[in-house]
Amino acid sequence: MTAPVVCKKVPKNLIDQCLRLYHDNLYVIWPMLCYDDLHKLLDEKYDDCYAYWFLVSLSAATLSDLQAEIKSEEGVSFTGRQLCSLCMLSRQFFDDLSNSDIFRIMTYYCLHRCYAQFADTRTSYRLSCEAVGLIKIAGFHREETYEFLPFSEQQLRRKVYYLLLMTERYYAVYIKCVTSLDATIAPPLPEIVTDPRLSLDSFLEVIRVFTVPGKCFYDALATNCANDSCTEDSLKRIWNELHTTSLDIEPWSYGYIDFLFSRHWVRTLAWKLVLQMKGMRMNFLSNTSNTHIPVEIARDMLGDTFLTPKNLYDVHGPGIPMKALEIANALVDVVNKYDHNMKLDAWNVLYDVSKFVFSLKHCNNKMIDRFSTKCQGALITLPISKPLQLNDKSKDEDDIIP
Repeated sequence: MTAPVVCKKVPKNLIDQCLRLYHDNLYVIWPMLCYDDLHKLLDEKYDDCYAYWFLVSLSAATLSDLQAEIKSEEGVSFTGRQLCSLCMLSRQFFDDLSNSDIFRIMTYYCLHRCYAQFADTRTSYRLSCEAVGLIKIAGFHREETYEFLPFSEQQLRRKVYYLLLMTERYYAVYIKCVTSLDATIAPPLPEIVTDPRLSLDSFLEVIRVFTVPGKCFYDALATNCANDSCTEDSLKRIWNELHTTSLDIEPWSYGYIDFLFSRHWVRTLAWKLVLQMKGMRMNFLSNTSNTHIPVEIARDMLGDTFLTPKNLYDVHGPGIPMKALEIANALVDVVNKYDHNMKLDAWNVLYDVSKFVFSLKHCNNKMIDRFSTKCQGALITLPISKPLQLNDKSKDEDDIIP
């Protein structure tokens, strides 16, 4: 057997630059460890194989999410793609199948984020499955596993668990894979902080948005087969509970954008699931107030887009465009079911939503093409004044991230 090739280590100061970027911009979206804890880990565990590769993968995910690059003291530039490739070439060093410690789980989560940004859904999903498998082997889906852990370690594992739960549920919708994780443990507790960049408020709100619908909701969307627990009443409960937020989140931050769009997206999915249920579709669509739900959701989303800087969308990768596109698709489904006055109102909303959707960067050609074809079939003219902003690495598969 050929001995593994040992790569030159990424310099400490370069990793530290990435850790600061993560603290300043991304912790509020996908919180793991704060900068002080990460810096301590870098100082004390730089020579520990598992901690080191976690820090490199976190650096790769940070640069990928921010679409940034950094320079070493020698003037050499590093990108997220380069650091991610280095991690993937070195998997034998950080995953020897001996156990499933938290560093390995977080490493796979970070690599999953990288490939989602690279518009490589298959690899991204496979890496997230590695993390999910490790988290189940470690027993982090059982509350009793946390009983004797220090509070800080409990918090970290709870955060990582729910990051993976939400990732699974997002993939359930778009690549039709049933979920394995459920809300069987308590989410992390709120933390009193003076730095808003370390607040868990928006993250906890996103967890609420993803868990108001149960596991069966996402599995029904994955299989196109609703079970008995998905009733009209249970789906209406989702609309009602997610109509407003439960926390006062700092506006116009990365975390703020995340939970707002997730809220509108899940409400739209609940409406969509009703239409898939036998015996409910015709009765549901015969009620004008029900068919107006997509218009209401779209209006709410448009209200949230005002005054929002564009850079707040891009950092989330394909997630925001995909969620906005789902809402636009739901509008097309019902726009021709209204009388003249309501149809005019719905068309105006669809026009504004479409303009917003086409203003975003998309990784997914196929989903955009389907939306355009759907509009043409409904005799709807799309407000496209310029070519779509597709990423250079766009693919035809479903390219997504939670």
